[in-house]
Amino acid sequence: MKRLLLLFLTVILFLSCKEKVQIFEGYDFNSGEYSLHGILSEGGPTYFTEEIGDFIITDTVVLNKIQKDWKVSPTNKRMPCGFSYIIVLMKGDSCVKDFEINLDCEYLVCDKGWFDFPAKLLNKYDKSVVKVPREEAREFHEKLIENNVFKD
Repeated sequence: MKRLLLLFLTVILFLSCKEKVQIFEGYDFNSGEYSLHGILSEGGPTYFTEEIGDFIITDTVVLNKIQKDWKVSPTNKRMPCGFSYIIVLMKGDSCVKDFEINLDCEYLVCDKGWFDFPAKLLNKYDKSVVKVPREEAREFHEKLIENNVFKD
């Protein structure tokens, strides 16, 4: 019985110690120079993609909240779900970070690897984004491609 209890506690401790990564660690959003862009990609429809579509966030209060909220855990799951959004963090006219998220399968892929990304991490900001017309988002994405921002 003691061994079983010890094993159970060890498993719980191991699972709770899963290292979390803060996606936007080290960025000073209070400078007012940052904007977070969500560009629709080829993933399946979700609440956010259908209700919001392409978006931008420039509000420093919201960006700071996202910085604190978006702590994600590494995952071994790999799914051919595509991506709901390409997320691009800009500082002025320069891209400082980009990654993809899938809201349906709930994962994020960035230069640090694959992470669990529950849809609620983005869904809770549905009232804090500014919707961007599809054509404007397409032009922004094409400009990023022309400037070789995506180095994959």
